[in-house]
Amino acid sequence: MKVVPTRRTDYAIRALIHLANAEASPVPASAIGEAMEIPTGFLQQVLRELQQAGLVTSRPGPAGGYALSRPAAEITVLQIVEALEGPLRNAECALRGARATGRRVRTPLVWSSARDALCDELAGASLERVAADDRALGRGRPRRAGGLAPRPPGALRSLRLRRARACRRPAARRGRAPGRARHRPARTPAPRACPESVARAPRTAPGSPGGPD
Repeated sequence: MKVVPTRRTDYAIRALIHLANAEASPVPASAIGEAMEIPTGFLQQVLRELQQAGLVTSRPGPAGGYALSRPAAEITVLQIVEALEGPLRNAECALRGARATGRRVRTPLVWSSARDALCDELAGASLERVAADDRALGRGRPRRAGGLAPRPPGALRSLRLRRARACRRPAARRGRAPGRARHRPARTPAPRACPESVARAPRTAPGSPGGPD
């Protein structure tokens, strides 16, 4: 089981973080998508749902864009999630989609308690705190405990580039030229005399000419 936000919810949190940290308002949708690496198709849909939930306002025109409908301190992460995913607290059983009954079932109650704890944590995290965590990450400071800010824009891409460069430099670290294999000259074996090719001197009988006396 994975307790992670969906892609739409992740994009919504990114967009609201950018609006909370923006120096000027309203912010064009193109600027939000470029800064937070959100595809245009997803961004338009997410901003529309956030506007329907009353979390953002829009202004048409060349100088228009999007802005928060109220201060970031008054917007919770739970409100953002429920704007995209629907209510998290309901009377449905946490297992198999069964409705709660009068029977005492311990396992569904455990899951329901865990879900309620998650909702309480999301309700206690404000957009202002998440935006502050994002600013701290942008300045290179460690994230404080309880922070819910996503990775800063471009962090995953930079990590992949560093790993790719490290994989291309293993030979250079050992003092060899990268991309070249070390060449060793082949050893030529010493020639060995074949017994059959050695000419044998003919034996001569004693007393014969050229033989031993």
